[in-house]
Amino acid sequence: MRSNLLAALLTTATLAVTACAGEPQAPLTPPPPPAPVETAAVAPPPSGLTPPAPPPKPPLADLIESSLTATREGFNAHDPAKMATAVTDDVAVFDYGHGETHSKADFQNGMAQLFSFVGDAKFAPSRVWKKGDVVILELTWAGTMTGDVMGMKATHKPVGQVRLHVCWFNDDGLIKELHEYADDAGLMAQMQNKKGAPPVPMLPTNPPEVHVAAGTPEQDKLGDWAKGMDDAFNKDDAKAVVAGLADDADYWLNTTGMPATRGKKDLAKELQAFLKAFPDQKWTTTNAWGIDGFGILEHSMSGTFKGPLGPVRPNGKKVTAWHWVDITQPAADGKLQHGWGYANPMELLAQAGALPVTPSEKPTKAPSKGGPAPAPKK
Repeated sequence: MRSNLLAALLTTATLAVTACAGEPQAPLTPPPPPAPVETAAVAPPPSGLTPPAPPPKPPLADLIESSLTATREGFNAHDPAKMATAVTDDVAVFDYGHGETHSKADFQNGMAQLFSFVGDAKFAPSRVWKKGDVVILELTWAGTMTGDVMGMKATHKPVGQVRLHVCWFNDDGLIKELHEYADDAGLMAQMQNKKGAPPVPMLPTNPPEVHVAAGTPEQDKLGDWAKGMDDAFNKDDAKAVVAGLADDADYWLNTTGMPATRGKKDLAKELQAFLKAFPDQKWTTTNAWGIDGFGILEHSMSGTFKGPLGPVRPNGKKVTAWHWVDITQPAADGKLQHGWGYANPMELLAQAGALPVTPSEKPTKAPSKGGPAPAPKK
């Protein structure tokens, strides 16, 4: 096609040159434009169709499990930032005996402080109870005191605790409130390398024992049954409390470092000693849950410290709110068969004005005349 077009143009040019002068010439007609190239028409989308819906939000239980996994993996990797992905920006943490915080940044900083003096800390859950947006988690953590803290020099010896955490989650599966219960007096004794400090617990190696509430009326009644413990203690009647125990009942307390006390007779002795320590004690129920055969009670005690409590001597001061969680199981006749108690003695000691003095809090020697006080010994 190109050669034909070129020949036509040359012929036209030759005729124009040889034409007689003055003889009018017809104007050259330009070649017609090329035919337009047909393109395939794009069909419009069918009318009435809507964009596809986003995938459904995972169930709350799955979101909660993801957050629990993040906290465990973050802790064991010593990664406070990863742990913080499991909490809300305004997460409220009540570490009974140490105070409270209300932000993600404070949560993250608290974990960073722990890793700064227990550089190889690891944790594993042993038992878990779940009901709706609440998870109650029994866990063990352990490690080596590799750094100094609160004036205490690193011992490079094992430390650790069994703890109980009560967690509330929002609709996105993030922790919005956390209550922590642990024996920090025992932990301090470990860090100070004191004789008689509680043994460092072994990390669980098996998967945790998990209990999920069925939401049946029978299970819910266990929460009311657990509340009956507070009613019995509020009567200041040791016999009434003992009457609610099965003959072969057992009760373990996180603050003793000892195995569970077994048998109604031995439990009665401990109960009587506790009631003598706080003869006017009153208990206030905060929360109660019935979950898979367990009655779980979160509550607090107030009373006057009038009798000895283990090695701590009484001072007659008022305790306003010593927080506890009791996990209980009933016998067939409705009496207490098994019980596990979690509290922080440091909270009691702080309210009673009987906190032990840490090395960083010990007073220095008074200055002699004419010179400054000597520096604290290292």
